[in-house]
Amino acid sequence: MAAVLLHTEADEAGPVVADGLETARLRMRLFTPDDIDRMCEITRDPEVMRYIGYGHPLSREETQANLGKIVNGFRRRGYGRWALERRDTGALIGYCGLSSGNPEVGIELAYMLAREEWGKGLASEAGRAALRYGFETLGVDSIAGLTFHANRRSRTVLERLGMKFVSNDCYFGFACLHYAIARADWRNDESHYRVIKASRQ
Repeated sequence: MAAVLLHTEADEAGPVVADGLETARLRMRLFTPDDIDRMCEITRDPEVMRYIGYGHPLSREETQANLGKIVNGFRRRGYGRWALERRDTGALIGYCGLSSGNPEVGIELAYMLAREEWGKGLASEAGRAALRYGFETLGVDSIAGLTFHANRRSRTVLERLGMKFVSNDCYFGFACLHYAIARADWRNDESHYRVIKASRQ
């Protein structure tokens, strides 16, 4: 977390057209079928999954289903959670992006990183790019961040991104902290950022 708590969208058919993003150290792109093995390595780590959803590692089938829903989000809306690649190695290290699966909070920042990438500022770097895309390209008014009370790392990331605490809430049966940032309060820090215009997949 802030990873989306539950994913409820049904799979759909049809092409996917979506922008990608580039930051100083990361490439943010659509997931492909080739990503499944690496994502399974990440989602079977109990520490990675501790504060995501029900807090347990995922099976290959669950990971496959989640990736399908992530791709379907782009298909339906034109935005979603991008696969995160390190630009220096090309390694897939997780995801980050925007979700709208929770109507009570609106558009939400979501991210998940492989444990070996924690503590390097990559969640903040990817989150900053996702916020910029949401405000500059999508023109949204506000973006939320939800996290569990005990997830101090995620709370630190949200606060570093300029999000402010809104309330203690309960969504889909999960007690969590609700953070948010309005477009009027967001500031571009001039870090490296490039939009890679939409391609059809």
